[in-house]
Amino acid sequence: MLLLIALVVGGLIPIQTAANSRLRLSVGNHPVVSALISFSVALLVAIVATTILRGNPLPHFAPGTSAPWWVWFGGLMGVCFVLGNIVLFPRLGAVQTVVLPILGQVVMGLVIDRFGLFNAPRIDVSVPRILGALVVLVGIVVTLRADASAKAEGDAHGLELWAYRALGVLVGVGSAVQTAVNGYLGTIAGSSLHAGEINLAVGSLLLLIAALATSPGQFTRRPEPGPWWMWVGGLVGATFVISGATLAPLLGTATTVIAFNAGTIAAGQVLEARGAFGARKNPLTATRLVGLVVVFLGVLAVRLL
Repeated sequence: MLLLIALVVGGLIPIQTAANSRLRLSVGNHPVVSALISFSVALLVAIVATTILRGNPLPHFAPGTSAPWWVWFGGLMGVCFVLGNIVLFPRLGAVQTVVLPILGQVVMGLVIDRFGLFNAPRIDVSVPRILGALVVLVGIVVTLRADASAKAEGDAHGLELWAYRALGVLVGVGSAVQTAVNGYLGTIAGSSLHAGEINLAVGSLLLLIAALATSPGQFTRRPEPGPWWMWVGGLVGATFVISGATLAPLLGTATTVIAFNAGTIAAGQVLEARGAFGARKNPLTATRLVGLVVVFLGVLAVRLL
């Protein structure tokens, strides 16, 4: 049952990306403003959840504990992840927006394990794990080739297309950094839930500053009407953070991450196949299915071998 819950939670991520991308259109096409709304809602939900589950929403730092300067990177990387997905979703579609960050997550995850970055435990990067990363790369190449024949007018092309794809990989790198930083922050802030709160608070503050600097006039305008689901991005974000903090101790971090990735990959394909939540409709092909399966098997190898 817990594994099924993790799969479902992972499947919500493409919906969050689609919702935030659609909300962007209703707030004057300002991605920073839509991300700010998403983070603010997620922060409020996280505060309520932490209060209920922990009894106190305030972090509990042990006396004499000093947080290293990089501990705030989690919020910054969270902002980059949400903004990156908002930008990538209309350009690359749901599937590529899902699978490209996975490559960045896998590669950066191996680097963090190898060198023990951000106070993470050192874990040997074995040959099977490296081969698993290469399998992920092969699966993504197959998926990209399957998508090449399904480009629609307005999509990125040529160098612009590859720039967006590179951004997708970098978004995944930031996500891996966020996971490692939040893992350490949870050990000094009282719990993973409190670490999530700090993460979302830092992200909200950064986005507020950016929004005031780039589009202050948007704060005096009401968002244009749109579908109801464009408001669920923040709720999904909080659900993801809380679920990760709750499930990881029960299932193990590796199993939880694998289940999240599997759910995300499957949901991204369903969104494109059905054209749901504003995704460009792109029917499932045998080649793309093979690519997605290979990506998942590669992730499985990296996490478990």
